[in-house]
Amino acid sequence: MSVTYYHINDLDMLGKEEDYVPYLYKPGKGWVVDNDNILMDRIMGYDKSEPENSPYGIGNLSMMERVTEISQKEAENIIKNL
Repeated sequence: MSVTYYHINDLDMLGKEEDYVPYLYKPGKGWVVDNDNILMDRIMGYDKSEPENSPYGIGNLSMMERVTEISQKEAENIIKNL
């Protein structure tokens, strides 16, 4: 099983990708599937505000800077302090 944890900087949220499935941590609910692509949009640098043919729609650095990979221990500490 492959798990990578992330801090979503602009939303101050916790996310993880587990076996290619993105999740968000919701206090009181635990890990829920990220059906709105909040995490993956940032990982891939997808900016939906860009025009359809724009070369900046994918790989947009300003979107990618909104997420930081963190360790499992860091994720556990964040959850503990929520």
